[in-house]
Amino acid sequence: MNKLYTLVLILFTSLAWAQNSDWEDPTVIAKNKLPAHATSYSFKSQSDALKGDRERSGMISLDGTWKFNFVEKEEDRPMDFYNKDVSGWDDIEVPSNWEMEGYGTPIYMNSGYPFGPESPVPNGVNPMEWYQENYDVPEGLSRQELFSRFMADVIAPSRPNPPFIARDNPVGSYVKTFTVPEEWSNQRVILHFGGVSSAMYVWVNGEKVGYSQDSRLPAEFDITNFLKTGENTLAVQVFRWSDGSYLEDQDHWRMSGIYREVMLLAQPKIAVEDFFVRTRLDANYQDALLQIRPTISRNPDVPISGWTLEAELFSPQDKPVFDEPISIDVADIVYERYPQRDNVYFGLMEKKISSPEKWSAEKPVLYSVVLTLKNKDGEVVEARSAKVGFREVETQNGQLLINGKSVKLYGVNRHDHNYLRGKSLTRDDMLQDVLLMKQFNFNAVRTCHYPNDPYFYDLCDKYGLYVIDEANIETHGSMGYLTNQSEWHMAFADRVVRMVERDKNHPSIISWSLGNESGTGPNHAGAAGWVKDFDPTRFIHYEGAEGQPEHKDYVAYGTPEYNERQLGRIGNPTDPEFVDVLSRMYANLEQLEAMAKSPYIKRPIMQCEYAHAMGNSLGNFQEYWDLIRKYPNLIGGFIWDWIDQGLLKKDEKGKEYFAYGGDFGDTPNGNNFCINGVIASDRLPKPQTYEAKYVMQPVEFSAVDLGNGLVRIRNRHNFTNLAELKLVWSLKEDGAEIQSGEIESLILNPGDAKVIQIPFDNIKTTANAEYWLRLSVQLKEEKNWAKAGHEVAKEQFKLPLETVTAADNQSKATNPAIEESGESVVVSGKGFKAEVSKSSGLLVSIQKGDEELLTAALQPYFWRPLTDNDERGWRAQNSLNIWNELPGLLKVNSLDIDKESSKVQANLTYEGLTLLLTYQFSSEGEIKVQFDLNIPEEMPEPIRVGMTTGVPDSFSNMSFYGKGPFENYVDRNGAAEVDVYSGKVDDFYYNYVKPQESSNHTCVRWLSFTNNQNNGLMVVGNEPIQTSVWPYSAENIREAQHTNELKKAEDLTVNISAELAGVGGNDSWSINARPIEKYRLLEKQYNYSFKLVPLTKVKDLQKTYRMVK
Repeated sequence: MNKLYTLVLILFTSLAWAQNSDWEDPTVIAKNKLPAHATSYSFKSQSDALKGDRERSGMISLDGTWKFNFVEKEEDRPMDFYNKDVSGWDDIEVPSNWEMEGYGTPIYMNSGYPFGPESPVPNGVNPMEWYQENYDVPEGLSRQELFSRFMADVIAPSRPNPPFIARDNPVGSYVKTFTVPEEWSNQRVILHFGGVSSAMYVWVNGEKVGYSQDSRLPAEFDITNFLKTGENTLAVQVFRWSDGSYLEDQDHWRMSGIYREVMLLAQPKIAVEDFFVRTRLDANYQDALLQIRPTISRNPDVPISGWTLEAELFSPQDKPVFDEPISIDVADIVYERYPQRDNVYFGLMEKKISSPEKWSAEKPVLYSVVLTLKNKDGEVVEARSAKVGFREVETQNGQLLINGKSVKLYGVNRHDHNYLRGKSLTRDDMLQDVLLMKQFNFNAVRTCHYPNDPYFYDLCDKYGLYVIDEANIETHGSMGYLTNQSEWHMAFADRVVRMVERDKNHPSIISWSLGNESGTGPNHAGAAGWVKDFDPTRFIHYEGAEGQPEHKDYVAYGTPEYNERQLGRIGNPTDPEFVDVLSRMYANLEQLEAMAKSPYIKRPIMQCEYAHAMGNSLGNFQEYWDLIRKYPNLIGGFIWDWIDQGLLKKDEKGKEYFAYGGDFGDTPNGNNFCINGVIASDRLPKPQTYEAKYVMQPVEFSAVDLGNGLVRIRNRHNFTNLAELKLVWSLKEDGAEIQSGEIESLILNPGDAKVIQIPFDNIKTTANAEYWLRLSVQLKEEKNWAKAGHEVAKEQFKLPLETVTAADNQSKATNPAIEESGESVVVSGKGFKAEVSKSSGLLVSIQKGDEELLTAALQPYFWRPLTDNDERGWRAQNSLNIWNELPGLLKVNSLDIDKESSKVQANLTYEGLTLLLTYQFSSEGEIKVQFDLNIPEEMPEPIRVGMTTGVPDSFSNMSFYGKGPFENYVDRNGAAEVDVYSGKVDDFYYNYVKPQESSNHTCVRWLSFTNNQNNGLMVVGNEPIQTSVWPYSAENIREAQHTNELKKAEDLTVNISAELAGVGGNDSWSINARPIEKYRLLEKQYNYSFKLVPLTKVKDLQKTYRMVK
């Protein structure tokens, strides 16, 4: 009875869907679309195939100007435009996203379906508060009762309803005319779309050709029988949303149209339809077995007797490897017999290769396979080629092995993005990404969360990046529902299978990923089963596959124990067997180490997303990698993510800025949650880019005996001897180089370490000077991804040299005069005057000659314009806001004046907190500021302990001696180096897309501001301090939502801090966004001091510093 009921239900459901449109039916994923196959082109000769220039193949690009019509609603779309004159339509460039061409609205969402029922809850409000204000809710409900009613009244009516599109569905209609060469008259012609979002119909010469969905993989149609002599007309109608969109809920801009290349591909009627190349290494990873499994497309009317297919392998120098090609009769391919039991042997064509050069991300050596199809007369019918890398990928003993070596993945998640073109990228965009990844020490990339253009994988093959290729499946908005629905099985399987079929010959791909954040269920398991059998040479990844219910210690999802133990982050206790690695997102350091130690977890552990780089972030990245390098079963991770997804926009005054979610009227939206990149929207490095490069560098340095120049150097490479690199060293006295040299011979095998000596001469030290040894490991010779001299690793050491302290030139000077005048204490000396306010206890004025050096009081500062991690992560504005308000709450408890010692001391209090500010004045105008803070136990931690002031904006020439040149924070300053840096204030200010805390420098000895006459002010720390200078007010930075809202202030904001909390870097939405404990301000007493030194026509800032110090 149950079986009959199920059968009737399935039949009824199928009939119901049969009445729906194709784009609202999950059982319709394509019509007349050709099967997926490896990317290749049909050439007329072996030599052309070997060169691989597709312009010499049977390919014609249809990119360029098309006619275009856009409507906001599907019911308004033109119904028979493919037969009509469309000369009056607009022009549009293909490929492109139509939203970037002025049609419709780009939508940014992290998760959720913008085409589902509209939620009544406005953007940016607290949902529960809004519900209580707008609905008739009884009083006295418990929190759980209130939530249940909210779900029933508000959430349930606006829940996604797959496969249906609940909102207006925009439609774009395209028309392009083309002609085909006469020599194609006897060829099969394939129409290829690289990517169309999200569903489309295709017509040629007024006849319907087919239908396709899946926005991130090619769609191909055989249009041979639709073509005519002369001009042909191609018409395409694209629907923005379809049932396939329920599988495309990725965290990126939702855009539409024909956004990847369109082309015509000609091939003979009998041709190589597809081929799969495998390279299996022997147990010693020395010799290889080259295996090729081809398939042939054929015209049944043409006999194939006597036809052959030959395979030739060419070296990286394009020299033949075989004495003679591998050959097979085409008939043996076409009529291959599949057994009743077991399966056919994979290698239809195979040959052993003795000691081929191996492919890895470090040494991406590529061979070429050329397949040549010959007819019975031995004439070449066509030739195709593929690049081949000999490499072996394994997971053993909890480790990832490449060619037998345990490899760590220094990875990043990459979305397709261009700030002008949206999701439509050029080949140059892709090349730029790959080169930057290589130059900044990444060795891996995850194609989040969809397959990329085939050219991107070509680049990864060529330049050397390990790739996790991810299927275009994310159902975040409906969570794990669809993977458990049988009617969606084919949609899931199709996306995985077509990805694998297209990309199977790329050596850079080491793993297939079944998608992202889509729950776990039989649809994923089914796809994994197909992949495992089809391609056993790569590991399967899927982060959503968490928990193995059959395990004896499994804890059910959603139970109190599950939530309390955060088992979704650390294993439960292990994962389904259909995945080969245990993948997690955003585990903190404690959770990651617990996974590494877990007795249950036998597979490699990786974080497919970690180190959330939103805004001013990527703190404690070094700590992540200290942990990953400690445990062999932690194989690395992929930073979220590669590029800020900002779109260039102009305000009403024509000022450009990068826009994010909501800036185009898109509702709902994810605000600035798309601004997570390691690099900026314009593909320029950000401060955190350099930190990532430093932490991931392939050479490690550690001090042994610095006084004698002894340093231990470790080669972190897997396949590269350091003989390929050189070491360039320099020795600086403060900011001035005094010695330098090179060590050309760095012979050191992968994984090994040794002590080397840096051959610097004896140093004659200078009073109050410091000595810095800089080591730089550079490429000896040019690589295809960087020029000779490119720095791959570096380190800076402070030498432990004793230096004398300069004599105090102020010791016999006359004390300055101190007088009380109304509300101020006035201190005057040689050409200077300073004032301390009696009411606030703050230093409010410093005058040198006729020039005022301060434009704002020097006041305590315990806050910062909150970072994304602060504000939307651990919500410092809620828990720590007292520190934001505190400067205005402090009261002067006492003000003591000591004329004999030239001191003014202000005792400020607030409840149990005390702050003692002591000002020591010299006759030359130097002011030593002593800051002593005592915090009561009951008060929370501050974000900053320091002071802030203002100086005239004419003091725009900035120099400092500290860590730079880019901004740095205590949990992100490994890449920054102590040196003397000079430039304009604007040069040292970093603009985040959404303004926030910025431009800090740690380990600062001194900071100066001067005008063009070299007059100004110097800040000198008694011990190294932290400083930042902003050309905007803190209030402006805090309130601005975009960079165009920042207004240059009349003065410069100067922050002088004893301590500033780190920026954090685990995530940007939970308590884990908070800096890790050692980078928080948890002490209850803080003491520091610095000097304010007026400058007059200063020539040598370092000399001034040494004298003052």
